[in-house]
Amino acid sequence: MTDDLQHRPGGESPPLDEAAHSCGHRNQGAPRRVARIHDTAPLMTPHDLFRLHPFLGALTESESRELLAHALRRRVPAGHVVFRKDDPGDGLYGVLAGRVVVTVESAAGKELILNMFGPGEFFGEIALLDGKGRTATAIAREPSELLFLNRVVFQPFLAQRPDATMRIIALLCSRLRRTTDLVEDSAFLGVATRLAKQLLVLMDRYGRPERTDTSAATVHISQEELARTLGVSREIVSRQLAIWREAGIVELGRSRLTVLAPESLHGIIDGG
Repeated sequence: MTDDLQHRPGGESPPLDEAAHSCGHRNQGAPRRVARIHDTAPLMTPHDLFRLHPFLGALTESESRELLAHALRRRVPAGHVVFRKDDPGDGLYGVLAGRVVVTVESAAGKELILNMFGPGEFFGEIALLDGKGRTATAIAREPSELLFLNRVVFQPFLAQRPDATMRIIALLCSRLRRTTDLVEDSAFLGVATRLAKQLLVLMDRYGRPERTDTSAATVHISQEELARTLGVSREIVSRQLAIWREAGIVELGRSRLTVLAPESLHGIIDGG
């Protein structure tokens, strides 16, 4: 049912084509395949994914079935580009398994991570509204399985349901507010405070509890990626994390980080 993306120079994924397999009720066995892509990913079906979206979750069962009949499912290897900045804005993506980061790059090749998306999250909503070029580049950081909904298919639903457009606008506004906060933080806050805020956000979105009797949680992210979300060097982030490790605030591992004392991070943020 899935369509494996073949390797291309530069890690870029081939374009989604209309001949790819669509997602209907015949994909009910998909969660087992998702689990093999990423052992720690939640088992998720396209129907589960739809229910989590601000608009798609409000659709009737028949409307969901109709859209899913046209949805394309894609397996993306780690490191491959889903789309590049300025590519045609042809539709919406949802993450069934894995992780996708949205980035921009300077002329010198320095990468800044604007956002990241895991199972149950969607990205690319702007293309549903204006159909213009992509505002950033999306890259699979892990082997991922994505659901794609073409703008041509989705537009008739938006035309019939103006409330849906308002929900999408509200979603985009929340992301714009987050981007504004990041710009403000980078201008007025020190790296330690910004890093503390970022870790708490990541804990809330992707953290896996260590034990039921503590607030400790693990996030699977490298120090290099953390640095790119803040627009600073890896060395700066590594030094700060080493200080927090000695203080018992965090525990460091290979491409993972466990926050042992989130209350300490809140204290750092409150202290400015």
